[in-house]
Amino acid sequence: MKFFLLSPMLKKLLDLQITGDFYEEFVKASAIGDRKRIEKLLKRPNIDINGSFAGHTALQAAAQNGHIQIIRLLIQHNASLEIEDKDGDRAIHHAAFGNEAEVLELLAQAGADLNARNKRRQTALHIGVCKGHVDVCRILLSNGAHPGIQDSDGDTPLHDAISKRRDDLVNILLEYNADISTCNNNGFNSIQYSALRGNSSAMELILSKIQNRQWLVDEKKDDGFTALHLSALNDHYLIIELLLTKGNASINAQTNNLQTALHLAVSRQHLQIVNLLCSKNANINLVDKDGDTCLHEALRHHTFSQLQNVEKHGKTMNLFKNTNDYDKQPSAAIACTLVTYGADLSVRNKQNQIPFDLCPDSHLCRILKQKHREYRQEYDKNQSLLQTSSSIECLICSDNKRDILFQPCSHIVTCHSCANRVKKCLLCKENIQTRIRIEQCKLCSQRQASVMYKPCGHLIACDECSSLMKKCLICRVPIDSIVSFQELCSENNTNVPVKSEIVTLPINNVNETTTVARLQQQLDEIREQVHCPICMDRLKNMVFLCGHGLCQSCGDRVQECPICRKQIEKSIILYT
Repeated sequence: MKFFLLSPMLKKLLDLQITGDFYEEFVKASAIGDRKRIEKLLKRPNIDINGSFAGHTALQAAAQNGHIQIIRLLIQHNASLEIEDKDGDRAIHHAAFGNEAEVLELLAQAGADLNARNKRRQTALHIGVCKGHVDVCRILLSNGAHPGIQDSDGDTPLHDAISKRRDDLVNILLEYNADISTCNNNGFNSIQYSALRGNSSAMELILSKIQNRQWLVDEKKDDGFTALHLSALNDHYLIIELLLTKGNASINAQTNNLQTALHLAVSRQHLQIVNLLCSKNANINLVDKDGDTCLHEALRHHTFSQLQNVEKHGKTMNLFKNTNDYDKQPSAAIACTLVTYGADLSVRNKQNQIPFDLCPDSHLCRILKQKHREYRQEYDKNQSLLQTSSSIECLICSDNKRDILFQPCSHIVTCHSCANRVKKCLLCKENIQTRIRIEQCKLCSQRQASVMYKPCGHLIACDECSSLMKKCLICRVPIDSIVSFQELCSENNTNVPVKSEIVTLPINNVNETTTVARLQQQLDEIREQVHCPICMDRLKNMVFLCGHGLCQSCGDRVQECPICRKQIEKSIILYT
């Protein structure tokens, strides 16, 4: 907290009783703005215009009380602008304290040092910010006052504006390029200080100004704490939302003790913060320096809270048996939340303890095991849907669904838009002779056909209708078996026989034929290495960061590598 001693001292100057001392009369006349008396006193010979009374000069007294005419008169008579009182305050400090913006403008024009610091290392801008004087701050900054000077606590005016929750002053300081990265004596930069103080509006203003310096959001203090850690520790929900959504903060950043923001929220029992971090995909199973996960910490707190309840009420018979108020116990609710989002029940810490070893509450353990089973079922279901979804998207554009059947290999690889660009199947590398558009089911006409009949090879029915037919509707051939859409999209599709030719060769030509076949195979392998794997026609002249390549014609049309399925971040053209 900043302390200002200017006002009590100047009360003496407003006392109209005069003892006969010249400088007392001179300073008091300046304090009350009595110009005629000042002009009369200035006519006396051999006066010191910088003489003081009660530690203040006439200029300082006039500056704090906003007497412009007196100040001009004193400056004309060469009054010093830089004389300090016993606290190190100069005329500009007094003007800032008195909210006298016009006086500051006049002093700046007269050449006063706007960055002068008093004994508390404060500039006039520090005083203006702490007193909430907007016009004073704007005048100082517009006349060249430095916005980033630190006081004896290491605080800049921006730190003070954040602490005072003066968003208008925060905005003004940011307009004049106040340094956000400057740390005070406790190691807090402006982002971390906003997180510590829970000043969400200041945080939003700062985040809007650092679009090209996102690394500042994840900057760590000496103990490894980021702004996100400080917010989680102090239960500042809105700050965390801003850091994650607008600041792209690293949600899994760890302190020197390897604690994440989620660890800290669990340790302080901030249920709302835990729910927020889990919903933002925080890694629940990261361990701290002791090997504890967040679930270890939550169950440890649950046990402590139950023991404290016993000490408070002296009841031991009902320990861990009152299960009706679990929803009112933050520790139990946090543990349930962590398990719902996939906490691992089997992780052992450095004491070789799994989370349940820290919780003698058998009923809570049963609840957590049930929630874990529900999570696994939902997870497996989602994984199955994800695999199904990824297996039906076009391997070239990744935008449309696969709807073209290649013959004779019977693979479904691309959508209709990309099919004509492919000369060889991307899965088996066989030449494509026919491309067949997959139509709607011939029976229901509501869903896309997704089942192939064997041995005829027609794809005319959906999954629901395929079991209704004994013979193919197209060729009337009896159906022996069916091949699913997923199998047709798979590289391991062996359900459809591939034609092969058997050639009888004369015995004396076997060795020569074998050599030629081997050379032909090697030539085909070399051709596959240097030709585009999509069109198999043009040479590769574009490579991606994953190491795979295509021709430029095909490469410009894909968003994922057709070989490894990684997202294409950058492509490089090769010139030969």
